[in-house]
Amino acid sequence: MRPELLEKTYILKRELELIQTHITNEINEEDVFKKWTDYFPKESVYKVSASDGSFNRKAYLGFYLYSVAGYGLCFDNNIMVGEEFVGDIGISLIKNQEFAESYFRLLMFLVEMKSLLKITIKEKPEVVLLDGTLSGRFILPPPKTKWFVNKDFGGELARLSGELIPDIEENLFKYDITSHSTKIKEKLFTKLIQKFGQETASKRDVFEAALAKLAYFEYFLLLHYLFYRLDWNPIIVGVAKTSKDTEIFNSSIPDIMVFYKFIKNPGFSESRYVDMESKSKTKEWEFSEVFEKLQTQKAVELKDVQIKYFYSKYSPYSVISLVEVYENPNRETITQQSVNDILFSLSAGGYPFILKKADSDVRIKNKDMELIEAILGLNTEKRGREVVE
Repeated sequence: MRPELLEKTYILKRELELIQTHITNEINEEDVFKKWTDYFPKESVYKVSASDGSFNRKAYLGFYLYSVAGYGLCFDNNIMVGEEFVGDIGISLIKNQEFAESYFRLLMFLVEMKSLLKITIKEKPEVVLLDGTLSGRFILPPPKTKWFVNKDFGGELARLSGELIPDIEENLFKYDITSHSTKIKEKLFTKLIQKFGQETASKRDVFEAALAKLAYFEYFLLLHYLFYRLDWNPIIVGVAKTSKDTEIFNSSIPDIMVFYKFIKNPGFSESRYVDMESKSKTKEWEFSEVFEKLQTQKAVELKDVQIKYFYSKYSPYSVISLVEVYENPNRETITQQSVNDILFSLSAGGYPFILKKADSDVRIKNKDMELIEAILGLNTEKRGREVVE
């Protein structure tokens, strides 16, 4: 490290001390406790499914090697009773690194959701637990053609891909990523030839642009299944370790940090509802126009999903978490107390052990990518950084 940069580190250290003082001065401690209810949770026994996902990638000159994985598992009275793995490895010609992250995250969410649904449908648990917020599952940008191709197709690729949505739905759980199955790819290629001719259809970047839109449609079919097709109506909960929301205290400091600063006892904050309509209007999340047109009922129902959130300290050893709960119209309202009881009963070292196991078992490490790279013979492929390494 350059000594000039190290000197700036010590300057920043003093600024951080001022920020901590600012938190105490900006927030009235009494206001925090008015919005918090102490609650020491009770042990409860539930059958619970959960999942986590992972993705990793390596960049080469002109393409990416990527790997995505989703791992769903189920525990009954703290004993593991089943698991499902869904994953894929592929090559992508996506051009921009920022767009690549969004695309691979979409594929990760897809395989994570599919693994969760497969184990949930099989075991029919009383509780479905997601790592991260429920509302965050909606905040995925539709893959744009320009991510892959330097040509404007005027929305034709999306409309053409949309014609295969019924095929995706019919085969939703037959493949790890149904839109990447040979059957669907062949149908998509045939449609591209019919619409644009052999030369355009044979371009890998054009084909992948259409395929990415299909993966997006598949993901939202899975998301709709989670909220509307589980007919025994399980409790669906998302647990997030971080949050940027400032709705409760209307402060420059995130609410989760305020509670962390002042709250010591287990309990929960007042509950609020995620404003999905507002998120839609501000384009924080959006549907592809094609999905909304071709799957109108599903799009409307997804926009109607009611999600309640609150901050929780569900055990003496846990930090503050942001908890979101699906307000299923087909069952009674789920209280903060009952959710804290569930999380407390699953907690090991201050975090649900089922989510810890999912995270540990699904993670795709750099050494895993190096092994995949070596097997594929890509370890000698040019990356463009060789001259500075």
